[in-house]
Amino acid sequence: MPYPPEFLQLVDKFIHLANELAKHGKDGEVSAAILFAAGRYNAFNFLSRNGHEEDRDSAVEFYLSEYRKALVSNLEGVVGPVVKQHD
Repeated sequence: MPYPPEFLQLVDKFIHLANELAKHGKDGEVSAAILFAAGRYNAFNFLSRNGHEEDRDSAVEFYLSEYRKALVSNLEGVVGPVVKQHD
């Protein structure tokens, strides 16, 4: 299923910010911060939408599954090349 252009533009904004932050040689730290921020934002999103304790495990499984799909599809180049090839 192709991703809508608006969604990919939003993703690109996050990647642009991450690339700017990583210019100082701390790309591993930026990568860890993005992952942590996603967890924090998704927890906030779940809880602020009246997430219930009994739904917490299914929410965790959902977010883990979505992250796995995103990581694997990007590693496989489904959306496009992740890095530019150097000639």
